[in-house]
Amino acid sequence: MNLKDFESYHSPLKDFYEGKIVLLTGGTGFLGKLYIEKLIRCGVSEILLLSRAKKGKTPSERLTSILESEAVFTSYKENPDLYHGKIKIIDGDVSKHQIAISNDDMSYIVNNTNIILHAAADVRFDESLKEAVETNVRGTSEMLKIAENVKTLEVFIYVSTAFSNCNRETVEEKFYQPVFDPYALIKLVEQDQDEENFEAISKKIIEPWPNTYTFTKSLAEDLVRRYSEKFPTALIRPSIVTTTDSDPIPGWTDNIYGYNGVVVGAATGALRIFHINNDYRADIIPADLVVNATLAVGWYAVSHRSETNIINCTVADNPVNWAMVREEQLKWKSKIPFKNALWIATYNTTKYYHVSEFLKIFYHVIPAILFDLALRFKNEEPRVLKLYRKVHKFSEVLSFFTNNEWDFRNDHYHTVIGHMTEDDHRYFPCDVKKIDWTEFLVNNLKGIRLYIMKESWDTLEDAKKKYRRQKMAHLIFLGVYYGVLFYIIYKVAKAYNLLETVGEWFSVNMTGQ
Repeated sequence: MNLKDFESYHSPLKDFYEGKIVLLTGGTGFLGKLYIEKLIRCGVSEILLLSRAKKGKTPSERLTSILESEAVFTSYKENPDLYHGKIKIIDGDVSKHQIAISNDDMSYIVNNTNIILHAAADVRFDESLKEAVETNVRGTSEMLKIAENVKTLEVFIYVSTAFSNCNRETVEEKFYQPVFDPYALIKLVEQDQDEENFEAISKKIIEPWPNTYTFTKSLAEDLVRRYSEKFPTALIRPSIVTTTDSDPIPGWTDNIYGYNGVVVGAATGALRIFHINNDYRADIIPADLVVNATLAVGWYAVSHRSETNIINCTVADNPVNWAMVREEQLKWKSKIPFKNALWIATYNTTKYYHVSEFLKIFYHVIPAILFDLALRFKNEEPRVLKLYRKVHKFSEVLSFFTNNEWDFRNDHYHTVIGHMTEDDHRYFPCDVKKIDWTEFLVNNLKGIRLYIMKESWDTLEDAKKKYRRQKMAHLIFLGVYYGVLFYIIYKVAKAYNLLETVGEWFSVNMTGQ
């Protein structure tokens, strides 16, 4: 849908955001870019975009680079002034004290902001506890302090995660008492201390959470709870966020975090064995549904302040398991191959951890050593074994979420979407029941090929030719590989007289002699 069509209609949800000034954190991240595009389509008066200098670029330079390079900004090339005119940069950093915002910018925020959308977070699962607390907990605390002083604030919206309470089998749409006081932990990380020793005890602090990300998000939620009586708050908990379904374009993403990384690994032939329970629900959620549901719960919260406006944004209403995901995407391995694939997609899975660890030797380590030897013969730098170290680290991080299952309740989510009009549902699609998984999964694969691998569709025929060559080489390799393996087993067995022992056992037990 083009921008003009979107601008021409009116509905309660869209009209709520039209003309508003929105303070947005995390706007340069994956979901943040989608929030920017949607808010501009809604006709907001201004987006106050919190951003910091990074990699030698000023916040303004970063914004221009993002707007020019990302396909999600569908009208930017036609009307760049629209975007630049709507977005005001606020130089700041959520990981710093008081967000490191200048007095002039803070004055502007306090006097003009209508909506605060706090989406910034350190989403790395392997981040140190200190840095995760600084961004996810203290950063949220500082944003809430700002919100308390904003004179025209209508709602504070916080983007959390469905796994903030992954220590529970059932997760309801309510606040939970944290195991650690968030303010006490903020003080703890701010003290001068031996960081190495602190990180050593951090594993004990976060138990039973699997990583610092989910743990710190649970603490941040409690901070939102403490302020919920002072001003309207809304909180959304999305599960594993992946590519867009359709809004504004299908299959868009800008990262290989989480599930996207599994798709990239499998499609490029790098990830050949994965520890996952295929019978469990795949709690992947399209990014555009998350964005639209976020705006919906924010709108709803303003007129329903007495309610606890938390929604679990998961696939509970339209479940799909990991087995179906695997089967659907493997159907396309020869039709939409990746030109830069290391090998053909041979994605195997097991729910048994020790089996996966054993098979990694044969599926990953040994082939990687052989590939690196071939590279050395060509006087090239060996790199495949190094790649697999990253693949294994990535797999270990994800295994907690692919080998566990939660009961995410979503009654309030139903309440919110039940208040949306027919036009609201058309222009802000966020009903999980409407997802066509077969269509979504192929668009997910296409989108990752196009936006992550940067492989345009005019390379498809070349990719198919390469796939056919790799498949033939794969079959030859398997013949040689298993031939050599069985030969070695045979020689070892013969050397230790194992063949005669097995033969005698067979003769006695099968013939009754």
